[in-house]
Amino acid sequence: MANKVIVAGGGASGLAAAIAAAENGAAVTVLEHKDRVGKKILMTGNGKCNLTNMQDVHGKYYSSDTTSMQQIYDTLARFGADNTREFFQRLGLYTKEKRDGGVYPVSEQASIVLDVLRSACDRLGVTIRTDCEMTAVVPQKNGGMVHVKQFERTVQEKQSAKKKPSASDTYKCREETITYDRLILATGGKAAPVSGSDGSGYALAESLGHRIIEPLPALVQLKCDGAFFKALSGVRAQGVVRLIIDGVEAAVEEGELQLTDYGISGIPVFQMSRLASRALYDGRQCEASLDFISYIFGTSGVENHVVSNDMKRCRDKTVEEFVSGLVHKKIASVVCKQNAIASDVTVGQAGEKAVWRCIRMLMDFRVPITAPKSFDSAQVCCGGVSLREVNENFASLTYREIYLVGELLDCDGICGGYNLQWAWATGIIAGTDAARR
Repeated sequence: MANKVIVAGGGASGLAAAIAAAENGAAVTVLEHKDRVGKKILMTGNGKCNLTNMQDVHGKYYSSDTTSMQQIYDTLARFGADNTREFFQRLGLYTKEKRDGGVYPVSEQASIVLDVLRSACDRLGVTIRTDCEMTAVVPQKNGGMVHVKQFERTVQEKQSAKKKPSASDTYKCREETITYDRLILATGGKAAPVSGSDGSGYALAESLGHRIIEPLPALVQLKCDGAFFKALSGVRAQGVVRLIIDGVEAAVEEGELQLTDYGISGIPVFQMSRLASRALYDGRQCEASLDFISYIFGTSGVENHVVSNDMKRCRDKTVEEFVSGLVHKKIASVVCKQNAIASDVTVGQAGEKAVWRCIRMLMDFRVPITAPKSFDSAQVCCGGVSLREVNENFASLTYREIYLVGELLDCDGICGGYNLQWAWATGIIAGTDAARR
């Protein structure tokens, strides 16, 4: 008889697992607690869905220890970016690669990715139950059962659904128990809870005896200390950001920085936010060094001489005007104020040393980092179930009939399709194994 496989969660890893299990002969049911599956897929890649990345994966992922990191790389060697492209092409979706290695649907529409996944589920006879909340898992010999709450809405309620049903709502709720031969937990983490990632999977995993490494926001904006940020809100600037943890440089990223009323944002900030989140959680001191101008010129003697000559020619300009030739005028204004130079003070009045202090601050503008933005703003989580607690096919070492995949595990990648690649890889490997065992 076919294995009866239940997949908890209808996101990227869950749908991939369902398709893989069904293709290998399993009878599959997906339980999704939102009113539809795949909501987070629609949000990825700014609505274009960066499916994966063709670049080398080394250095693109994080976990809590070297053993887990090796399992991540072994997994992605078994099911890499080429396999992801082949998987989607087999489902009827053609892809294209961009200069940075990112792979997108040819149409650059995230909705088409969800469409082909749902179509494959329909074709393979996968049962998808939405508004279905799993409340408990009861492992038994050679399988087990799950307790679920099935919420039933009217047509009008389904059309206007904006939140997960709760006990206080007027929806009808039916409780039932479903048996399984294999269970795949693909519930996601806590990031972007509007998509359905509410952290409930951690509680289920913990009830099964798994240790949870504290989930924290990653690929997220960073809050910083400084009253001047209100004056900088809305500024975008090409530059370099360095993450300093306890006085030691921990990461360097380059790209477009976005300054906000609460702190810093932009892809370079997202890439290092995981390290900042974990360091702050551990009680360590974090600050960002923002370099707005080193890409324009360095600090060699010749270039210093050139800038000094420019100062002499511009003695009658205000310092703020002179510095505005290098950076956005809002940044220039803040830097001058930080150096106690009034807006009407000229270069000649301030003196060359004072102007150089402003220029050097533009190369190393230090701001204390106080916290990451919340899970509402995060794209992914760092932390989760330790990879030491699952085997190479993501079956639990405690209960071999239960699998844990995707963001539920202690693995997170940088921007650029790496997190979706992890979702596809873990889901397909687990789904295939669950059907065949």
